[in-house]
Amino acid sequence: MDSLVQCFKRQARIGASAARRGASASSSRRSASTSAQSNNKNISYPYSPSAVVRARSPVPSGSASPSNPARGIMASLTQDMRHQHDPTGRLTALFSRTSTERVPPGSVLLVETWTNASKTTFSTFSGVLLAVRRRGTATSIVLRNVVQKLGVEVRFNIYSPLLKDVKVVQRALAGKDQKGGNLRRARRAKLYYLRRDDRKLAGIGKAIQSLRNEQQQKQQQQRGAKGGR
Repeated sequence: MDSLVQCFKRQARIGASAARRGASASSSRRSASTSAQSNNKNISYPYSPSAVVRARSPVPSGSASPSNPARGIMASLTQDMRHQHDPTGRLTALFSRTSTERVPPGSVLLVETWTNASKTTFSTFSGVLLAVRRRGTATSIVLRNVVQKLGVEVRFNIYSPLLKDVKVVQRALAGKDQKGGNLRRARRAKLYYLRRDDRKLAGIGKAIQSLRNEQQQKQQQQRGAKGGR
């Protein structure tokens, strides 16, 4: 009988202590909520007197929060990668739609690429610009040329770490009535119709040869200037 009484007393003491702890926790939560409400200014809702709308903290004028945070992050990452692989912005300007220096389709380009990771040797490929695929840091170009009577196409990523340089041999800017050996301006963005007739690519060799002659003349002039000193 005494054991039962002691058990009941122990349970009563445990229940009283739990009630005291719950009361203290509820009072602390109530005080925190009242302090938060005092810190935040409330705005009365015009359509209901019992509703309370908390005022939002003003956004600083200098910080612009994007409507889509994920899109803003991808834009910043794309810009960082472009700056990493193209610090001067020259390649971006050559193949951008909005740039005044962009290369139109039909132009003759000469692309130099590294053949190994140590960047000790490089190879060159020249051809007509058939298409530009603009996909951010995955932007690529397609060049076509005739090698030993066989049509060859090569796709280059302009932001690739193995890309050494892109040289513009001749731009296709001549109009319909302009003459003088210049390349005519194409009225299409993709010149895939040149695959059906490779005879239109016969003038690439002359343009490349003229570029090489100009480079050789510049080198000879530089050597002569250094020898004269």
